[in-house]
Amino acid sequence: QDYPEVLINLKTIPGLSYIQEEDGWLKIGALTRLRDIAIDPIVLNKYTALAEAAHKVASPAVREMGTIGGNICQLIRCWYFRAEENYFDCLRKGGQMCNAGVGDNRYHSIFGATRVCASPCTANCPAGNDVPSYLSQIRNGGLAESAGILLNTNPLPAITGRVCPHQCEKDCNRNEFGEAVSIRSIERFVGDYALENASNLYLPPQKEANQKVAVVGSGPAGLAAAYYLRQLGYRVTVFEALEKAGGVLTYGIPAYRLPRDVVEKQVKAIAGTGVQFKYNVIVGVDITLADLHKDYDAVFLASGAWKQPALSIPDEELLTPALDFLAQVSRGLRKISAQKVLVIGGGSVAMDVATTVKRLGIEDVTVACLESRAEMPALHEEVEQAIAEGIRIRPSWGPARIIKTNGKLSGMELMRCLSVFNGEGRFAPTYDINLKETLEADMIILAIGQRPDLAYVGSELKTNRGLIAVDDNTQATSKTKIFAGGDATLSGPLSVVAAIASGRRAAVAINLYLGGQPKPAAAQPVEHLERYTGEDFEKLSRVKTPLLPLSQLSLAAEDLQGLELSAVETEANRCFNCGCDGVNPSDMAAALVALNARIVTSSRIIPADQFWVADQGVKATVLDDHEIVTEIQIPALKTGARSAFVKFALRKSIDFPIVNCAASIECEGGVVKSARICLNAVYNKPYRATKAEEAITGKVIDEASAEAAGSAAVSDAIALPYNKFKIQIARTMIKRAILGCQ
Repeated sequence: QDYPEVLINLKTIPGLSYIQEEDGWLKIGALTRLRDIAIDPIVLNKYTALAEAAHKVASPAVREMGTIGGNICQLIRCWYFRAEENYFDCLRKGGQMCNAGVGDNRYHSIFGATRVCASPCTANCPAGNDVPSYLSQIRNGGLAESAGILLNTNPLPAITGRVCPHQCEKDCNRNEFGEAVSIRSIERFVGDYALENASNLYLPPQKEANQKVAVVGSGPAGLAAAYYLRQLGYRVTVFEALEKAGGVLTYGIPAYRLPRDVVEKQVKAIAGTGVQFKYNVIVGVDITLADLHKDYDAVFLASGAWKQPALSIPDEELLTPALDFLAQVSRGLRKISAQKVLVIGGGSVAMDVATTVKRLGIEDVTVACLESRAEMPALHEEVEQAIAEGIRIRPSWGPARIIKTNGKLSGMELMRCLSVFNGEGRFAPTYDINLKETLEADMIILAIGQRPDLAYVGSELKTNRGLIAVDDNTQATSKTKIFAGGDATLSGPLSVVAAIASGRRAAVAINLYLGGQPKPAAAQPVEHLERYTGEDFEKLSRVKTPLLPLSQLSLAAEDLQGLELSAVETEANRCFNCGCDGVNPSDMAAALVALNARIVTSSRIIPADQFWVADQGVKATVLDDHEIVTEIQIPALKTGARSAFVKFALRKSIDFPIVNCAASIECEGGVVKSARICLNAVYNKPYRATKAEEAITGKVIDEASAEAAGSAAVSDAIALPYNKFKIQIARTMIKRAILGCQ
């Protein structure tokens, strides 16, 4: 997209053009011309596949100029990737979609896509959930495997599957063809499955560490940190100030959105791994932060935000804090004396409060907020549900003064809010003080956010604006071995999933601080699905999560009902499993893999099998910056070994194989002893046809055995709508390459 600052002519490097045999190796300089390789007698007689590959590259003019080093270092081939003026912003260039997956894909991969970057769903998820991979496992019938992948980044999927704002769905590529995949509903199903099978999925660590870690608070951040620290082997104790674990999950989110038994099962599952919970312990009263610092090897603070910020207007002590009210309902409150209730705030908590009040039997419920309807931070569906239940929404109004009658609360005067944020995006409301209205209310609930109570911190830690200052990457505080996350930190009020992410970051950092080794990330394959038929883009609409009828809504029953397995499987099959469908176009690459070559660079020697990559963005090779190929080395073929190369292209003068194939086969007594077979232009990198190798080994090479090997090689192929023809070509190319080794 951007023109390079410097152009370097590699051909000016001296001493890199040669073909010679030395110490049992054929050595070819990286700048050796393809024409010279094609006609060299040593290569022709002993390394036939290499000579044939060089001869099949494009036109004579290209072979005169092109070098073996240049041929093997080509970028991925895809019309969209190489379109003029960077017209298609594909995955390899920082975009969100492989355009070949949903467009013209005649010449693209027939062995699935490769994830070269995080798909939009994963990129938008604060926890980094590998959504495509766990949906892939559902498609394969592996619910346990799906749950395992999800637990790698989110130990509370049964909870987030109910209350997450599902940013993962915002940029889902399915939106281009109707509606996004219903990821949250699937996550809920997998989360419930994980809790039902907790004894098999929430396991104690295989190895115990000696160090102890204290976690203060058992909300989403604290639970996540405790779980991942325990998985790493540490002895974890959670200190909770209240009588039950869960924090905001238990006392701040209504049961009709998040049933209490789900939270209890989640806590029980984590406790089952060996995490200890101590209840009714207030840090700063029953035990000090200094005590924890002395007695534990590391401390994680996740005390949440439970204080109501001040409005700074007279008589605001008459107002009811939102979390206090929700906590009372959680503890059993089922009747309030008010007749008219006003809720101040425009977020999810305000909607929860208003809906809860309505379901307590109060007919007159109004929500007033500074934001316009479009700016309200509450989810669109939450606002729509509140309206459906008869709650009035008054956007763009802010508190002016509290009204009392006979010393009792009787209403609030509101003034028109013109804007909520200034030009820099900071909270700085402006009002029209001449435009006011009065609302009657005998109960006003304030839901304008919460602040943490950091009295227990004292001067131990650095704070900023009443929040704990932490490192964004490690959650480390200003004091050694103390970490913090969730709403108590400078990141401010978080969604549940964002709090979980902060807990996991802290666990990773604490592990490194205590001398532990980082847990390696498991590589997940990317595949294409047989659902690609062209018509599916229009026909497959999003599954609808069942909602209780309006007449059955209550405080006790869960509003949204879960999906059945069949619906989950149907929805999982709508996922594009976003990846790159481009292919490696090199002819020489297939021959080098088949001949078991190695690539010599300016800094190392790389086996040919490991030279090409499929999952590093725009890169097509493993070459680092400032590293160049200097030589190709091929081991001498054993007695009885022969090699061959075949290619299918639309026109001989075009340097682009539709499919090519190289084979190197060693026979003994007329029977195949070993084989190396490689296809190219069928996947992001040269594709080692191991099933063909297994099929031909131990057989006599003939039409039937070669045909069987070709069929075995393409048994895993998953074509796109328009490139199924390549499967038959690949099968035939393998057959011909094997027969060429007779």
